[in-house]
Amino acid sequence: MQWAQTGLAIWTDGSRLEDGRVGTGIAWQDLLGNWQEKSLPLGKGKEVFDAELYGACRALELAQEIEVTEPVTVLLDSQAAIKRLQHTEPGPGQELALRAQEAARRLATDGRAPAVQWVPGHHGIEGNERADQAAKKAAARPAQNSSELSLAHVRRAQTETRESSRQRWLARMLRKRSTRAQRAYRTVSGWKQDPAAAAASRSLASRYYQLKTGHAAIGAHLYRIKAKDSKACKCGASSETVHHLLFECRQWRGPRRELYRALRKAGLQEPSMAEECPEGRLLDSSKATGPLLQFLAATAAGCTGNETAQAEINAWRDDEWGLEELEEGERAAERSGEG
Repeated sequence: MQWAQTGLAIWTDGSRLEDGRVGTGIAWQDLLGNWQEKSLPLGKGKEVFDAELYGACRALELAQEIEVTEPVTVLLDSQAAIKRLQHTEPGPGQELALRAQEAARRLATDGRAPAVQWVPGHHGIEGNERADQAAKKAAARPAQNSSELSLAHVRRAQTETRESSRQRWLARMLRKRSTRAQRAYRTVSGWKQDPAAAAASRSLASRYYQLKTGHAAIGAHLYRIKAKDSKACKCGASSETVHHLLFECRQWRGPRRELYRALRKAGLQEPSMAEECPEGRLLDSSKATGPLLQFLAATAAGCTGNETAQAEINAWRDDEWGLEELEEGERAAERSGEG
């Protein structure tokens, strides 16, 4: 694949090895059309983001040394690095952004105002492939100032430490729960909120996450925290658990039919009697978030006070309407048979 480019084109790339060593690669063609490359090792304590920024910065400085009067274009496959080069606000990469903008100003003064352009990586573009190989070579070589830490590296280390601590805390708390609870409530990676839950009202999203974490205001949990004298469900069942609420409670037959219909539409398998812990599977799937939110919105599950009363009335009406429709259908069939 060719990449048409007028003037002096300088390709840059960054690479990071599994052991944390980072390097920058630069490639360009000289006046005779021969490829030239530079491999710049950065050592440990830095990120690919730093290597990409450093490559763009060194490319702009290198352009000043090459005796040509043509326009200069720096090409790299990092959108994040290009965005960072556009401003000098405090944060990761600020020093390199300042340095790059100074080099760009000097080139502009010489009448060679440079451009920084994105190019798709690993698409067979020769300049980009050469820069990539040079970056890999650089990462494998020792660096002079490898003890310096970049802000981007420090922030990533902080994020990884927080995530590791969160996972350990979740695992420790989960071990204190019953075996069934451990199957139903699973740890998830990352802190990103489910978009379906984020779009729901605060009260509905709260009930969903309480259900997900085992702290819903239902019989089993309320009894456990001594807020109720019994685990019993209003339908007469001896224990109002999450499993009972979603799959068994007679109060919510109408909303349950809609839940199952929505699960099928989302491409999820319906819960079955043979499945040991279907609530765990559904609560762990982002595809089930919407159907579960709809179910909660149509029921009083996890509600308190007036919310509960109104939801129960709505669910009863929906269920009664379904029964009347069924009875009318049966009567029509009987009349048709008599005729």
